[in-house]
Amino acid sequence: MVLVTVFLIALVGTIVGATVFLVLRERARRHQSDGAEGLLIEQQRTAHAARMRATYSSVSVHHGNGVIGDEGNHYRS
Repeated sequence: MVLVTVFLIALVGTIVGATVFLVLRERARRHQSDGAEGLLIEQQRTAHAARMRATYSSVSVHHGNGVIGDEGNHYRS
């Protein structure tokens, strides 16, 4: 019975600790200001992801010749 109680206390402690950590991390992210540069990078990545989704749709992937174009040969960080 003691083992079950210790296990449940450890489980609840882990859940509470993870929740507190995630809440504090999200609160810290909201208070950081990226400025215009961060917003520009996010917009570029969103546009790139939209182009990739349009270029490599399910139909083009399953019915294509399997050759990746220039867009897929490099990684943008």
